[in-house]
Amino acid sequence: MISIKKIGILVSISILFLAPLRAETRNSGFSISPIVGFLYGHAEEIVYKFPNRDLYFSELLWDLKPLVLIGATVDYGPGDRFQYSGFISSLSLRYGLPFRTGIIENRDWLDLSHNNVTHYSRHDAFSRGVFLGDISAGYSWRLSDSLTLGAFLEFSYKRFSWSGRDGFIQYPLYNPFGNYPPWNSDLPRHYDLFSGEVIRYTQNWFILSPGFSLMWKPLPLFTIAGNINYSPLIYCYARDLHVLRNVTFHDYLSFGHYFKGSFDVFYSLAENMDLSFMFSYSHITGTRGDAHVGAFRFRQGAGAGYSAFGFEIAARIRLTGRN
Repeated sequence: MISIKKIGILVSISILFLAPLRAETRNSGFSISPIVGFLYGHAEEIVYKFPNRDLYFSELLWDLKPLVLIGATVDYGPGDRFQYSGFISSLSLRYGLPFRTGIIENRDWLDLSHNNVTHYSRHDAFSRGVFLGDISAGYSWRLSDSLTLGAFLEFSYKRFSWSGRDGFIQYPLYNPFGNYPPWNSDLPRHYDLFSGEVIRYTQNWFILSPGFSLMWKPLPLFTIAGNINYSPLIYCYARDLHVLRNVTFHDYLSFGHYFKGSFDVFYSLAENMDLSFMFSYSHITGTRGDAHVGAFRFRQGAGAGYSAFGFEIAARIRLTGRN
């Protein structure tokens, strides 16, 4: 568990990064970037067997393969970061279109005498609407005519929502004593038990993370940028509705590890317009907390995760502070 002292040190360091040094801030202005892209990965829903151990009782993997995104980013900063240092900030909003995104796989470990999967089920996964919002503020230092360094603090909100439909189960025969053999893919697939919506799952992520950026201009019309974030300051509220059983689980999770890295290539189309291609990777793991169902509370029995690659194309248009 992350201590309060460690969290305080991390936040203090992040705030220091935002303290502007005395430098040129002329030619600052706004730019806007319409975005289209996709995510390819999955989210993870976990139920643990015991409060203080990592043995799984159940794991559900929700596909994003792919999830199509549309959105826009508004940036503020020096019009030319290779000529001026200054304050930088960004607001990014993205919406995931509600289409089929792959499958949901559910694996259960219901036998306490061994650690093998005993039950398996699979359904079609449909996005019910995804929203991604990021806001950041920091400072950019001009190091040379072709190199800049930035530091920033970012707050991210991510909301993923899915619906699982139709599908099949591969379950062994019921045993009142909970003794089940390991699952294997040759078990009969029972499709007749499910028709329509079976399950809904929603993750709400709140993340505060410091980050660094580096920009390099190897050629007059090309710029390459890299960003990296890491933080343990994570909070997640997840909701799992089992439609057929009419049972809802509420999970309250915190801490863990958040990592985000991105790589951008900008090509200058005109004096105040760039075309950009961004490749990114985001990963969340290690979050854990309490699960609630009705009046019952299972302490430290729930977990969640997320992992996805991203690709985006954007047209950045400088509105003010033009060169």
